[in-house]
Amino acid sequence: MKKLLFFTLLASTYATTVCAEDSWYIGAFYNTQEISPVRDFNSAGFIAGYQYNEYFALETRFAAGTSGYSGSYGGTKPEGSYKEDIDTQASLLIKASYPLFDSFKVYGLAGYSNTKLEINGLGQDKGSVGTITDDLPFKRSESESGFSYGFGLDYQINAQLKVFVDYQILPDFEPNSSFSRSWKSTTIGVNYSF
Repeated sequence: MKKLLFFTLLASTYATTVCAEDSWYIGAFYNTQEISPVRDFNSAGFIAGYQYNEYFALETRFAAGTSGYSGSYGGTKPEGSYKEDIDTQASLLIKASYPLFDSFKVYGLAGYSNTKLEINGLGQDKGSVGTITDDLPFKRSESESGFSYGFGLDYQINAQLKVFVDYQILPDFEPNSSFSRSWKSTTIGVNYSF
């Protein structure tokens, strides 16, 4: 019985360069996002996941914007300003991996993503003769959600630590029925298994 217990303990702590199975992991990431052709966003966040086996994991990602899209409008003399950024972004993803070499895995992602955008601006009210009479600040939010998918590459540094890079297609940006743009994301990050 002691030999079986020792073997079980040894087997459970043995780490290969592939990936720990049946383990939780946490991580952090930074990404750049593009809504073609006019908006670029950056965000940073964290990951929590569960690795079921060598091939499948379930993970969630949560991020907040670090820089957004801004501009002004009103002709040669700006009469208003506009700033848009990611307030929160959350994803629930299934991750299917396949080992290429001892330390490298290629993977695919598929799941559901929700992004809340915050929009702040300053418009101006013009009187009857066309002169500016008042500044009108505004603030609103929009939410986009739906199916997201992508692919990536993991590099296993040691038994617990790996770095990754991936590319995702997020739900289309559709603030109204006549406007739709593709939304892409490139992410780099690190995960720690325990």
